[in-house]
Amino acid sequence: MFSKILIANRGEIAVRVINECKRLGIKTVAICSDIDRNALHMQIADEGYCIGAAHAKESYLNIEAIINAAIITKSEAIHPGYGFLSENPGFAKACEQNGITFIGPSSDAIRQLGEKVAAKKVAVSQNIPVLEGMIVSNIEDALLQANEMGYPVMLKIGDGGGGAGMKVLFSDSELKNTFGMLQTSENEALIVERYVTMARHIEIQIIGDKHGNILPLRNRECSIQLNNKKVVEECPANNLSEETLNNLYSASLKLAKTVNYVGAGTVEFLVDEFENYYFLEMNARIQVEHGITEMITGLNLVQWQIKIAAGEKIPFTQDYIRFSGHALECRINALSCGRIGNWYFDVNEARFDHSLAKGITVPPHYDSLLGKLISYGQTRIETINKMRGYLDELQIVGVETNIDLHKNILNSNSFLSGKYFTNSLYKEGLFKGDEK
Repeated sequence: MFSKILIANRGEIAVRVINECKRLGIKTVAICSDIDRNALHMQIADEGYCIGAAHAKESYLNIEAIINAAIITKSEAIHPGYGFLSENPGFAKACEQNGITFIGPSSDAIRQLGEKVAAKKVAVSQNIPVLEGMIVSNIEDALLQANEMGYPVMLKIGDGGGGAGMKVLFSDSELKNTFGMLQTSENEALIVERYVTMARHIEIQIIGDKHGNILPLRNRECSIQLNNKKVVEECPANNLSEETLNNLYSASLKLAKTVNYVGAGTVEFLVDEFENYYFLEMNARIQVEHGITEMITGLNLVQWQIKIAAGEKIPFTQDYIRFSGHALECRINALSCGRIGNWYFDVNEARFDHSLAKGITVPPHYDSLLGKLISYGQTRIETINKMRGYLDELQIVGVETNIDLHKNILNSNSFLSGKYFTNSLYKEGLFKGDEK
């Protein structure tokens, strides 16, 4: 096992990894930008280093600075968390070249699966259904493809994640306006893809070790979204046939085995109203919503990431895992920047993964996620009722949050019925334009 790990991230995931390292007896090194010096992850780590300015390119995306920090602190491994450099093959390669263990898949696996275009090619090679679409580098080709498929279409950048760089378009004029906004020197090629109007976002959690073992760990429903960003997730998904679920598990394993996948990962699919399914992308890292899978399996995925990276073999099979109950996650996001005056949440049975501390600053430079509130029960309605109580108890002073949005979602007809799609929040008018 490692004796010291550097966490190349911030916020609640950095806090979570640090706490799990402590439970495994591993010393931790936190990094930060100059605006994050008083952040919670810096307060609880054994060591902390400021590696650059507030702009992510100068700090959390600065590969050279992070590698240097790992070398200076004699860290044996780096945990990338999610976002930032977690799916950057160049970062994984830099770790490999410097004798530092990257806690995640190999740089080659990330190169094949962590980028949308490359991942689709792998899926096609394995006869896994994908949405109709093509890569385009100019507006003329984009318009031609959109008109051949018919509107609406989805336009997105090939290396986007977390809903970034994605836009649903309904006309040539919208496509022309959006194309120029998304196409930059870094994103010269874009993807025009058929848009599924009545779509569900279903994902399969997998975990694989260095000994060739790869297991699916049930499924998650992530269809409650705003601006293509997940807001509420639940596990397991509702109203899906066993045949469809088995097809999704099979496709996920096939994809992962093709690249000898190691570590935790998530294979994402769109499923339409008739249960036709299409491979969307793979997140070659730990996922934000992994906690709800942990609740129904009893597995600690972050600890298993670390153990697998250290060479441990997964000692259990699919039959060993006891899937039990229902779990629900509400992403608590800040809707404004500022200083946390105070916060309160005192429900022992609840799980709240967060990075909150009195006096810390919520800056404008990074993702707005403050924490993940998770409820668990034996039935879906029990889990929802618990979450309603948790949301009433949670108080955050100093910044505006989306807590009220979550309360509205949990009382909406579509959510309560368990029959909802990625556009349900828009159809029910459950949000204000500034909510994330």
